[in-house]
Parts: sequence; C-alpha cells; structure tokens
Amino acid sequence: MPMRTALTVFCLFCLTNGRWRLTKKPMKTLIELYDPAHPVKNILAALIFKPEVLIFIGLKGSLTDRVQSLVERLLRRKGIEAELRFMEPDLKDGNRVVRMLEQITWEHADCVFEISGGPDLLLALVGHFCALRGVPQLYKDVDSQELIWITSEGERREPLVLPKLDISDLLLAYGARLERTDHYYPNLGDAAQEACIGRICQVFLRFLEEWPHVSIWFQYVCRNAAEEEHAYDCLEVSEKRDGRVNMLLRQFKNLDVFYALQKAGAIHDLAIDSRRVCFRFENTEIRRLLTNQGVWLELCTYLSAAQTGGFDDLVMSAVIGWDYENKNHYPQNEIDVVLLKGIRALFISCKTSITKRSPYDLYEIKTLCERFGGDMAQAVLITADNCLNTNHSLYIRAREMGIVILDINTIKKGNLGRELLKIAAGRYHFPE
Repeated sequence: MPMRTALTVFCLFCLTNGRWRLTKKPMKTLIELYDPAHPVKNILAALIFKPEVLIFIGLKGSLTDRVQSLVERLLRRKGIEAELRFMEPDLKDGNRVVRMLEQITWEHADCVFEISGGPDLLLALVGHFCALRGVPQLYKDVDSQELIWITSEGERREPLVLPKLDISDLLLAYGARLERTDHYYPNLGDAAQEACIGRICQVFLRFLEEWPHVSIWFQYVCRNAAEEEHAYDCLEVSEKRDGRVNMLLRQFKNLDVFYALQKAGAIHDLAIDSRRVCFRFENTEIRRLLTNQGVWLELCTYLSAAQTGGFDDLVMSAVIGWDYENKNHYPQNEIDVVLLKGIRALFISCKTSITKRSPYDLYEIKTLCERFGGDMAQAVLITADNCLNTNHSLYIRAREMGIVILDINTIKKGNLGRELLKIAAGRYHFPE
C-alpha cells in the first residue's frame, strides 16, 4: 500500500474511534492541509461548504506571500468571504504541532479538518490528534465523486458535487491568467452560424490536401479589400483572372472545393469564367475564417467539444500569461484549445500535419499542460494526419509521455467530441 494511502486510511481509522458526532449545520471553520502540488484541490472544500473561517496549514515555506495572495484572490473571485489564516508549523517538533492544533480547536470548537491532501507527516499527526480529541475530519474522493465523513457512529458518504469553475479560475490557481483569445472566436449563440461553420469543417476535412491553397487563394482575391478600413465588411468579390489568380487555380485538381463551400453556405453566387472570379461571402465572420489558414483544425476541435454539451468551459486560441499580475517580463504561450470538465482540463495542440514534426511539439504541450493544469490536466495532440502510418515513432513517444494523440481516423468518424469527453472523464485507453 502506498505511503499516502496508508496514512489516509490511518486517519480515517482514527476518526472512527473519535467521540465527535456530526450534526447537519453550516460549517463555521474549515482546516485545510495545504498541498503545493494541488492548488485547485486545496480550495474545493471551501467552495463547497463556504466556511466563515478557513485555516490553511502547510510545510514551512509552502505558504509564501504569493501563494496566500493567489488563494485569497481566487476565493474572493468565487464569492468566498471567509476569514483566512495561514500557518506553517515546524514538523520536526511534534509537541509544538500538537499545541498548535489544540489552540486551533480551542478557538474553533466547531472546526472540521479536511484530510484529502497535505504533507504525510502532518496528515499522520492530525489523524492521531483528532482521534484523541474527537475532532471531525472530511475526505473528498474526486475520482469516485464522493465526500466521506467518518464519525464515532460510523462512516457516512454523500455525493461530491464539484463547484463550477472556469478556465480563468484554473489558470489563476496556478498563478497564470488568460490574456486574450487570438484568431477568430466563434459565436456559438447563433445556431445558423454554428451550423454553417460545422458544414465548412466537413469541407475542410474532405479537402485536407488542397486546403492550404484554398486559404491562400481567398487571401489573394480579397487583397484589394484588405487594404480598406472596413475590409471585412466587404462581402462581394469580383477579381480579374490575372496571371497570379490563374497560377493559384492551377494548384487545384478541379473547382470542387469551391462548389462544396458554396453548398455549405460559406459563399454564394460563385462564378468563375475565363475573365473573372466572382462570389459573395456569407458574412464577415465567414470571410475572416476562409482567409485564415491555420484556424480550421482548432475550430473542428472546439466545435466538436462544444456540441457534446459536456464541458463546463472551453476556449480556443488561448494566449496565457505565466504570471497572474501580468508582469511584462513574464512569458506568454498560445494554446490552441483548452477544455475544462469539473477540475480536469485538457490542453490541446492542433497540428494539421505531423509528417515532419519533432518531439519538441510533444514536450511543448506537455510542459504547458503541467504548468497550467498540474497532474489533473491532460495533454492532447490532434492531427489531420493518419498518425500510425505517417509518424509512428512520434505516436509511441507521445504514449510513453502520457500524451493522447487523436488523428484523422477519429475526426472523420465523427467521434472527436466523444473521445475528448472520455479523456476528461479519465476513461480513455491508449490503443496498442
């Protein structure tokens, strides 16, 4: 049995031999054993029970001024106005730790210890102390979604209803912030627009090889309007077939991709003859999309996740600052898609092709995932290539690093959203 599991079992055993009786009343004082590795889990009980007093106990040096500032800022952001106290006992002096616990429980006779995390030695000391004094403890099992209360009358379990968090909350817990979203941010409140984007995504997947030429072609025929002050308000395009236009058109096997876009509702009144190219964009947002080559796999991913209805928050083209106070000398990174379900985040990198990709792409998304989401987060790479055939060594390396790769086979089957939900629920199994 692992050390932490053994200590947790010990604490629960000690509590069953205590003399405290749990009564159904609002929690006044919550004592949280602070775990630096799990900043989100450290505040979950506070968000659930909204205590009047919240005391964090951690190892010496773990509750720095920065940590205290982050905890307070996040709790206030979520509407928790509890009085906050932070304590760092020297665990080398067990008697002093016990005296500290006695002082806390004397001042707060109605306190509850939350024992889901924290330093192993402190966990053992608290368990022994609570057994002797009959002080209640609470254990939250995030995996099984249960709260476990152990009293002198026995064990009582109840469902763990996680508080609603958004991606900005998660980033703040790890000392970061969502600076902005780049590219195009889809308006999913418009059903017709969402349906149109979904149809264009299908055209994108159907014409993957030609799609880079599609974006370049749209950029060129729109080049004159692009210089205008309100470029994207101009939806009508009528372009003379000069040498450049003809050269770009020769990149296509035929004009099927353009007729497919017209059928999808992205463009209208398409006419291509020997002299001119004419058409009209559906609206300004569609025009922005069709002149942006790199956004489409991100959009497919974002839309697939949104349509499941299973994620609490999702962001596309997220620019994340490494410091929540937005200090100028701190770096920023862009992550293609970030999804959040409960307290588990998916950090997703979208690569249309991985033919010539190096392991650096894996290291990058893995590092960002750990930095901004901790061990509850999952790194995912989504590609429009057939990964097993195109770059099998990259797939093997990703699997060894714990990075999920979803390739074109998953996307074309229409399973992308369901697979992302499975990953978020911890039910994904790596194929052999």
